[in-house]
Amino acid sequence: AELDPSVTPMGPTPPPVEPVPATIASDAQTADPSDPYRAPAASPVAATTPELEGDIALYAAVVGGNFPIYRQRWGLDQGVADGNGTWHWPAFLIGVIWMVYRRMYRLAAIWAGMLVFFSIAEALLDVPEAVSMVITLVINITAAVYANRWYLAHCQREIARARALAGDDATRLRSELAERGDTNAVAAAMVAIVVIAVMFVGQAMAG
Repeated sequence: AELDPSVTPMGPTPPPVEPVPATIASDAQTADPSDPYRAPAASPVAATTPELEGDIALYAAVVGGNFPIYRQRWGLDQGVADGNGTWHWPAFLIGVIWMVYRRMYRLAAIWAGMLVFFSIAEALLDVPEAVSMVITLVINITAAVYANRWYLAHCQREIARARALAGDDATRLRSELAERGDTNAVAAAMVAIVVIAVMFVGQAMAG
């Protein structure tokens, strides 16, 4: 008898298996967008924020907090730093406290001395309360109008002093500016306490 060629001594020969095409990774990108089973496309890499360079980086180091606000007020991106035509609410409301907060100690001392001088003069001259209020308002408006220019000049002085000390050492220059600049919340809080205490004492003496 003739042997069936599909039968071997070990048993029947299994049928050939067709190869399954491999899935290409790029299919997820070329698939129909309306397909709910489509794999999500890889998200693009987020662009990193460029680091500040040049003089703007020095201003940022000495200003510290809220630098984007002062960057806009001073027009640093226009190439010429200037604070003209700007208004500063903290200087209007809490002038001396804001000056101390921004480490402008000399200006704060001068401003506080001027306020004390006007207060004593008004008391000695028996200035009417309405006139005293107008004088106070004018002083506060002056602080608000010139505050950004004063702070810009302060930062420029600190940058010049730091450059004189650090020379060409960029790392030391940044360190000097960080030490000299930024804010001093502790000193500002202490001045605020003193101002409130003086106000209470003044009201008690007037009453």
